[in-house]
Amino acid sequence: MSTPVPAEAATARPARNPWAVLAVLCLGLFMILLDGTIVNIAIPHIQTYFNTAFSNIEWVMNAYILVFAVLLVPMGRFGDLWGRRRLFVGGMTLFTLGSLACGLAPSIYLLIAFRVVQGIGGAAMMPSTLSIIATVVPPHKRGAAMGVWGGVSGLASGLGPVLGGIILQYITWPTVAGSWRWIFLVNIPVGIVGVVLALRLVPESKNPTAVESLDVPGIGLLSVSLFCLTFALIEGQRFGWTSATILGLFAATVVAFGLFYWREHRVRQPLIDFSLFRSVNFAAGNATGLLLSAAMMGAFFTIPIFLQSVLGFSAIKAGLVMAPMSVVIIFAAPLAGTLSDRLGSKWIVAAGMFLLAFGLAWMAGLVPGLAKISPATTPMSLLVPFLISGVGIGLAVAPVTSAVMATAPRDRVGNASGVLSTMRQVGSLMGIAILGAVLQNRITANITSGVHAIQGIPEAVKQKIVSGAASGGAQMGIPKGITGMPAAAMKTLEALFQTWFTNAVATTFVVAVILAVVGGLCALLLRSHVRDAEAAADGVQSAGVDLTAGAVARTGDA
Repeated sequence: MSTPVPAEAATARPARNPWAVLAVLCLGLFMILLDGTIVNIAIPHIQTYFNTAFSNIEWVMNAYILVFAVLLVPMGRFGDLWGRRRLFVGGMTLFTLGSLACGLAPSIYLLIAFRVVQGIGGAAMMPSTLSIIATVVPPHKRGAAMGVWGGVSGLASGLGPVLGGIILQYITWPTVAGSWRWIFLVNIPVGIVGVVLALRLVPESKNPTAVESLDVPGIGLLSVSLFCLTFALIEGQRFGWTSATILGLFAATVVAFGLFYWREHRVRQPLIDFSLFRSVNFAAGNATGLLLSAAMMGAFFTIPIFLQSVLGFSAIKAGLVMAPMSVVIIFAAPLAGTLSDRLGSKWIVAAGMFLLAFGLAWMAGLVPGLAKISPATTPMSLLVPFLISGVGIGLAVAPVTSAVMATAPRDRVGNASGVLSTMRQVGSLMGIAILGAVLQNRITANITSGVHAIQGIPEAVKQKIVSGAASGGAQMGIPKGITGMPAAAMKTLEALFQTWFTNAVATTFVVAVILAVVGGLCALLLRSHVRDAEAAADGVQSAGVDLTAGAVARTGDA
């Protein structure tokens, strides 16, 4: 007895090698996720070049991620309607042009604006990768494909600081323009190659059941909610955490999201289908993915600053010190994805989250008998906690994707992949914003209390240091323009700044540990999508019907 092929499958399965398609998609995925972390290693260079406040540097990171997060779900809808390959190619083209503009940006504010352009292009590409994988890769190999996808995700995030360090160290032409510009300009040849390969190898696919409508008011409400939250977290130190501005922004965040939630339950084609969260796997998997991204990206944001600003490492040395974390992600993620096909995701993801928490707790000084980070920390003392953290990320990133996508009904795979990617990007956004806020708050508090306790420093100098810390100008060290102090006193003050900064970084790791532990607890709520799939297969085959890709995609739906 033959089973009719679903309309979507018919349009999505030309005679193409699924692994060649996966390779092209992973090229685009690597490029957009790399840009989420490669900028981290250049933070001191960009801040020095533009002589700007630390909060503006946070916006260089978060403007990209904010736009990325807000547009992922509507872009997933556009892909369902207009064609996923078309959107992928268009997004890669826009991302490449945005990279060119970032590399030529003459001011910090234009750099932030062009990062928004990059974010729009990345948002167009990301949901298409998962949706196309779900339609071209056979169900029994989808876990392995997600493992490769997850491995590339983790590799791109982990390799960003390494590649950034190499670029900053060795690409020095033209020196007058600032070598940091090449972290954006290197995207141009990659983007061109990716567009050509996508047009040749990736098949077009759509969702024929999708309705041609878009919840524009919903996009606006979600954008307002995320922007208000991000702005409050980044600028809270400057305006004051209890100021009317910051409290008003937090209130606006809650109100805007409440209105968004209310609206999504009353439109025919919601931007986010909250009914998907009725599945335990979908809800727990998305929560775990959000917390994984928050802990991982928050740590990736903080670590390069610590390595360069406190330990005095060059960009290339800082990147190489972080390289072991990237290497283990490369091997752990595909293995974890393959194992999840046989064993399910629950214990693999939970183990990964708790390993990540342990690695971060080690550096934060929360593990008895293991030394926390300090101004005397050496690369070798960071090796083991970095390896542990990398294994944890690799174990968690791929299986949680498989668990979530196995829950999505075939006709809502585009929306589901958009929600999953959005949750991860919101996690990245919150991780950088929250840990950045903690870092600013703690370094300011440490400097303020520490400076006032020092004897022998003129009061005017103390006030200038405290003012610089409060404005964000002291994030990378002693504010410029401090004069009139003996050389020995300046050297002592520099050592104190290193200690104050190190203690602030250790506090941010404590926050990241909490995020990872909560994520591990969420992972324990996952059901085994492997057992669900086997049960569904047995039921269908006993009725004399072949198991299709759509059946597997629906398994695990609670």
